Amino acid sequence: MDTTVIIAIIISTIAALGVVILVILLFYYHWRNQELLVNFSAFIRENLKLKDEIDNLRNSESKSNISINK
Repeated sequence: MDTTVIIAIIISTIAALGVVILVILLFYYHWRNQELLVNFSAFIRENLKLKDEIDNLRNSESKSNISINK
């Protein structure tokens, strides 16, 4: 066999392996981000719920202060 054919086969094999590795990394990156976004969404929901509770407590506190001052 000619050495240029062997070198071409080696280079194409390396390129194909590079593409396969990039595709695997892309799938892993997508899976990892999806997992993080689910946890982040739960965190945001919990923060909004706590913010609503704080607002309710402040409103009830301000109403009680108004009724005491009258």
